[in-house]
Amino acid sequence: MLSNENFTVRPLPTIVFNRGAAKDLNNHIQSLGKTAALIVTDKNLAASGLLDPILEALRAANLSVEVFDSVEPNPTDLNVEAGAARLKELGDAVVMPIGGGSSMDCGKSIALLASNPGTVEEMQGSEPTAAAAPVIAVPTTAGTGSETNSACVITNTRLGRKTYVVHPSITPVFSVLDPDLTVGLPTYPTATCGFDVLTHAIEAFVSIGANAYSDSIALEAISKVAGNLRKVVTDGQDIEARSQMLLGSALAAQAFNVTGLGSAHGTGHAISARLDAAHGQTLATMLPHVMDYNMTVREEKYAEVAKILSPKGPATGAGAIDAVLKLRSDIGIDRSITDLGGEGNLLNILLEDAMADPVNRTNPRPVDHAGFEMMYNAAW
Repeated sequence: MLSNENFTVRPLPTIVFNRGAAKDLNNHIQSLGKTAALIVTDKNLAASGLLDPILEALRAANLSVEVFDSVEPNPTDLNVEAGAARLKELGDAVVMPIGGGSSMDCGKSIALLASNPGTVEEMQGSEPTAAAAPVIAVPTTAGTGSETNSACVITNTRLGRKTYVVHPSITPVFSVLDPDLTVGLPTYPTATCGFDVLTHAIEAFVSIGANAYSDSIALEAISKVAGNLRKVVTDGQDIEARSQMLLGSALAAQAFNVTGLGSAHGTGHAISARLDAAHGQTLATMLPHVMDYNMTVREEKYAEVAKILSPKGPATGAGAIDAVLKLRSDIGIDRSITDLGGEGNLLNILLEDAMADPVNRTNPRPVDHAGFEMMYNAAW
C-alpha cells in the first residue's frame, strides 16, 4: 500500500526536452557564469558533422570551445586522464559531453578528475576533495540515461574490468534532450541503446530498491519502448518514435537512479569489458536469463511487464521473458556470448568480474558464484 511507503527522491538535473534544443546551449553555459566549454565526444561523431551547427552557435556567442574526441566505445581511465589534462589547459570551463553513454560517462569523470589530484584509480580509492566542473549533458542516443545521474562506468585498463566513478557533483546541471540529434544514429546502436532503456526500466521495476514512485516511471518507460523501439529500428527518420524513445530513456534513468539496477548489468558489464561488445548488446544477451533466475521472487512484477510488452500474450513471468526474446529478435540483436566472441576459457574471468560488480546488490534475488555461472552458461 502506498500509505505504508517511505521514500526519498534526490534532485534531478534540469531536463530540457525540445527539438532544436541543442541550438541554445550557449544560454545554459552563460547561465552558469562560464565563457568556455570542453566538448567530450568520440571521433565518429566529431567527423559526422553533427557538431558543426553546435560549434558555430557557441562560437557565435563568443564562447571559447574545444573538442576532446578521444572517447572509446567502452571509455577507459586513460581516456578520462587525457581529457582531464585538456580541461585543465582550458581553465574554468563547462564540460559538455555530446554523444552516447560512453561520452556521458567519460565527460562526467573528466569533470571530476580535473578538479582533483592523481589518476582515476587513485581518485576512486579516496573521497574526492573538490567538486567537479559543471556538466551540461547532450545525449545523441536514447539509451544510457547517464545524462541524468551521478555515476559513470569506466574501464580500468590495469585490471581489464569496468569500475565506477560516483560523486554527487558530476550530476549534470542541465540535461538537454534534443530528439533531432538522435535521427542519424545507425540501426545497430539504435537497437542496442533502445534495449538498454528496456533493461534499465525492467531492472528498476523489480529491484529491491523499488517503490511506488520508481514503479510508475519504470512502467511508463517500458510502455514507450514497447510502442516505439521497433519503429525506430525500422525507420530511423521517424522523429515521433525517436522522441518517445529519448523520453523513455530519461524516464528509465530516473527510475534506476532511485532503485539501482541488477544482474543483467552485473553480468553484462563483464562481457562488454572483456569482449569490447556494445553495452546494450550484452544486456540483450543476458536479460532473459537474469529474469529467469529472478522469477521465483518477482514473477508477479514480470507479469506486469508482460502485459505491456505483449498485450495479447500470457500475462505471466514466462510471458515477459518470451516478449523480451521476441523484441530482441525483431530488432536484430539476438546474440549469444559465443556470437560476441566468447570462448570457454573466458567463463572464469567473467565470473570473477561479475562477483565484484556492486550493481548486483540491488538485484531482487541474491546471486552467488553458482547463480552467475548458471546465467552465463544459459547465455553461452
